[in-house]
Amino acid sequence: MNRDNAVLIIFGVLALLIGIILKLSIGRRRFYRRSPSGAEGYKNYRSALLTPFWESILTFIGGLLIIFGIIALAMVKWLL
Repeated sequence: MNRDNAVLIIFGVLALLIGIILKLSIGRRRFYRRSPSGAEGYKNYRSALLTPFWESILTFIGGLLIIFGIIALAMVKWLL
């Protein structure tokens, strides 16, 4: 195994783990913010606007990291 394959393996595993952790942690935050009726509760208007915005961006980044991690690990398999 050469250095390029090792870098791809490390990048793939780290990207996959970080993406999964991001998606799970944001889903957990959304789950615990819900009331028994299913509505999300916020402290004020600003947090009601900014929290879903940042969470959607972080969820998108997490999804991209998962895809890049899978592609990097597939490239290692293909290059070997």
